[in-house]
Amino acid sequence: MRERVEREGEGERQGGRERLRGGQRGRGRWREGRERRGREGREIERRKGGRETGRESVHPSISCETRAMATSQRASGARGGGKDMATTTLVELSGTSAAQLAAEAAEDAQLAEKVADMPPAEAAVALAEACLRVHGDAKTKAEKLHAVWSVACALVAKSPHQEEPDAARNVARCAAAAAGSEDQHAREAALQALVRLCNACADAKTKAEVATILLRAADAKADREADRIARACATRVLDWIQEWDVSATAKAELLEGTVELQKKRKDQKRGRQDARNVREARLAMEEGQVEAVAREAVADFLADPSAYRTTLLECKAVEKLKTSGETISRDMHALLQAVMSGNVKDASNTNPQVEAMLQAFGGNLDGCKTKARLLALAALGGDAVVQVPYQDVAQALHVDVEEVESWVVEAVGHQVADAKLDQLKQVVVISTASKGMFGTQEWRSLRTRIGAWRDAVTAMNKKVGATRQPSTRLAA
Repeated sequence: MRERVEREGEGERQGGRERLRGGQRGRGRWREGRERRGREGREIERRKGGRETGRESVHPSISCETRAMATSQRASGARGGGKDMATTTLVELSGTSAAQLAAEAAEDAQLAEKVADMPPAEAAVALAEACLRVHGDAKTKAEKLHAVWSVACALVAKSPHQEEPDAARNVARCAAAAAGSEDQHAREAALQALVRLCNACADAKTKAEVATILLRAADAKADREADRIARACATRVLDWIQEWDVSATAKAELLEGTVELQKKRKDQKRGRQDARNVREARLAMEEGQVEAVAREAVADFLADPSAYRTTLLECKAVEKLKTSGETISRDMHALLQAVMSGNVKDASNTNPQVEAMLQAFGGNLDGCKTKARLLALAALGGDAVVQVPYQDVAQALHVDVEEVESWVVEAVGHQVADAKLDQLKQVVVISTASKGMFGTQEWRSLRTRIGAWRDAVTAMNKKVGATRQPSTRLAA
C-alpha cells in the first residue's frame, strides 16, 4: 500500500515537471513570434518611409510622401520592372514615384521619363492634361483616371505657395473639360478631382475659384455625381463663404452657381426648397446687385404651388423693389403683397413681363390667384375656433357660394387651414390656420400665447395640489 502511494506521488511530480517544460517551450515560441512580428513591422515602416533601395527622390521639391493609387497591372507592367501592383491598391510612395506611376497609368511614356524632374506645380498640370488622353475599357479607364487625378491634386497641394493658385486653376480647367465628357466614368472622376482639389488648396481665394469651376462643371449634366455635389453645396455653401472670407463677387458667383445646380437635383421639390433658401440667404447678405435676385426669389415663391409661408416681405432687398425704377420690380412686389394679404382682386396682375417671369419658374397668374384665395381663407381664422358663414367665405375669396366647399377642401389638402364643413348650418368651422407672413409680430404673438398656456398649466397644478386629499392609514 505504501509503495503504491509513493509511485502515484512520483507520477504526479513527473507530470508537473513535463507541464512546466511545456509551458517554458510555449513562452519561448511566443517570444520568438513577437520578435519576428516586430522585425517585420519595422521593415514595413522602413519601406513606407521611402528609405529602401531604388526609391530615392530625384527632385528635392517632390520628396514628400504622397498617397497614390496603383492602377492596373498593364500600367505597372509598362515600367518593365516585372513586379505588378494589385489593381486599386492604396500604397505610400514618394512624390517622384507617384508622379512617375501616374504618368505610366496615363500611358504617356514621354511624360513618365521627365515628370520626375519637374517642379510639383508643373508636374500637376502635365498629369491633368494627360488625363484628357487616357483610353481603355470602362473599368480600367476609371481606375487610371482616379489615380492620375489623385496624384495631380496632391502635387498642387505640395507646390510653393506662390505657384499654387496658377497650378490649381490650370488643373481645375482640365478637370472641367473632362467633366464635359460623354463618358460617365471620366465625368465622375473629373468631378471628384475638383472636389479633392478644392479641399487641397490652402489659399481661400483659390478655393473659391475652384469651387465655382466645380459648380459650373457639375451643372453641365444631371447625373449621380452632380446630384451628390448639389446636395453638399446646398448645406455647406454659406459656411464656405464665411470661412473663406472672399470678395463680394466671389460670394455672388458661388451662390448663383449653387442655386443653378439645384435645378439638376433628382428630388426636384427638395432642390427647389434648397435653392430658395440659398437665394434668400444671399438677399439677407445684400451683396452686390441683388435686385434681379430679389425678383427671382419672389417669382419662385409665387410660382411654387406648395409654398404658402415666407418672410420675403420683411427682407430689405425685396422691400426696395417697391421703389425701384423698373416697372417689373414694382409689379412683382405688388403681386407678392396682394397674394400674401389674400387680396384676390389685386393679385390679377396683367403685366406680360410678370407673367413671363412666373412661367420661367413653372407658374402663372392663375396659380397666384389660387394661392391668394387659400391665404384669404386662412386669414378668416384666428387664435380660437371660429365659425364663418358660407356667404362671408365666398365674399373673401371672390367666388360663388357653391364653390366654397371645394375651396375649403383644397385649403385643408394644402395644410393652409384645419377646417370642417357644417352643411346644415352653412358655416365653415376653422380650428387653426397657417400664417402666410410669419414675422416679428407673429413671433411676439406666439410668445404671448405660450406664456399664457404656461401660466394656466401652473395655476392648474397648484389647484390640483391644494385639493388633493392626504392618504389615510388605519391605526394598528
